[in-house]
Amino acid sequence: MYKKSILLQNLFNQYSIINLPHGIREDKIGDIFEEYCVKILCNPDLLQKSKQNKLNPLDIDEYVYALLIRYFPNYLQIKKITATNKIEHRYTGGNSKTDVIADITYLDGQINSFPISVKQTTAAKVAMAEFDVATIVREIGIFDTVLIHLMEKHQKDASAKNFTIEEKEQLIQRLRPYKEKFVKWVISGSPVDSIDLKFPKIILKFSLSKTANKQLLEEIENIACFTIDEYVHNILYKPNGDPVKGGFETGLSWTYATGSKGLKI
Repeated sequence: MYKKSILLQNLFNQYSIINLPHGIREDKIGDIFEEYCVKILCNPDLLQKSKQNKLNPLDIDEYVYALLIRYFPNYLQIKKITATNKIEHRYTGGNSKTDVIADITYLDGQINSFPISVKQTTAAKVAMAEFDVATIVREIGIFDTVLIHLMEKHQKDASAKNFTIEEKEQLIQRLRPYKEKFVKWVISGSPVDSIDLKFPKIILKFSLSKTANKQLLEEIENIACFTIDEYVHNILYKPNGDPVKGGFETGLSWTYATGSKGLKI
């Protein structure tokens, strides 16, 4: 059990989460966790504790800080960290996958910016991306016309219900050369490593209980941090290393959002 975070509780009180209607409440919880990470990263006391190896793993604030800073290059040489959750939109007009950018100033004056995706959920599955096939194939770089046709059929039908066994197998086979790029694009917004700060380098994930949006703190069930490649690997492969079979071997659920049936996946 983590020690309660006064900072996080104050943010929940500030946003009056318990009084917000369903839908708005969930959006605001996302904003809270982004702001929470910004405030933690900007805390100079936590930076000094990390350098002295004195961060307490039972304290939520210090545990989250320890998870994040281990991904920052040469953290012992860090002089100061500032952070923001004000991120530019992608050139496609959609939201950036990056939620927080940490600006790291080193003792030698060098400054390095590090993009972070912050996720919080009470659900086993969450929506990670919603695009039309034309955008998907353009951004990933898919040129296989048969694969594109099958993806368009899935989009039009809103499922694989009208696929023959042969079509399903074709989609699996033809998607295999692209599946790592495909999943990486879904998770980060880019199919390859990028220096663009709108594409995160790591994912910080808070798993919350079903009642977390009403009574939080002790309701945080798990906190974990992954590089994008680690997260992609966990989606594509089982713990024993075997490839997953679901989602045409992508490990993703292919579906549609209300209002986009037949138009997007």
